Amino acid sequence: MKFDAVILAGGQSLRMGQDKGLFVLPLEASDQGINPITMVESVALVLNKAENLWVNSNEYEAQYSNLGFATLPDIFHNDIGPLAGPLLGILTGLQAAKSDWVLFSPCDTPHLPENYSQLMTSSASQHYSYANVASDGERRQNLHLLLHTSLQENLLMYMLAGGRKPYKWLDKIKAQEVDFSDFKAGFKNINSFEDI
Repeated sequence: MKFDAVILAGGQSLRMGQDKGLFVLPLEASDQGINPITMVESVALVLNKAENLWVNSNEYEAQYSNLGFATLPDIFHNDIGPLAGPLLGILTGLQAAKSDWVLFSPCDTPHLPENYSQLMTSSASQHYSYANVASDGERRQNLHLLLHTSLQENLLMYMLAGGRKPYKWLDKIKAQEVDFSDFKAGFKNINSFEDI
């Protein structure tokens, strides 16, 4: 299955005090050997099978470009407005995609399991599901998604009606849960320095 990938990095990072995706992981917190890397680079390593990879960011395009990433700012819609949360980044990714499928991850889960894209795509094929969401065995990870681009119209209508909650939209479209219970630690998100 060919897919594009979008790393969601449009949050305000209030608890971190800086853009989370650009935060450099200390060596002891990195899975990548001897060189420190940013959280967004750590996530990108797991998405390396994507045909196209973008970082969805509205403020730090230059910094992400300096790291070698193509950036994708939110596409503005008059009746939705800016700062509409992660669903706007997801809608933007679906609208910008060149492949039929888009794999999403937030930038603040730097220890994603190496088989993330493999399990997501194989589950979509097995269940013939156009909406797929990772589950760590205890809770659904509502921003770790594999979506078919045909869902963009449904998401746009949901947002035009005022919807902003990813979990409610995923419930509405009956997203297929993908079992990552053996890799639960890989979905730990880093919101503050204390989480490292």
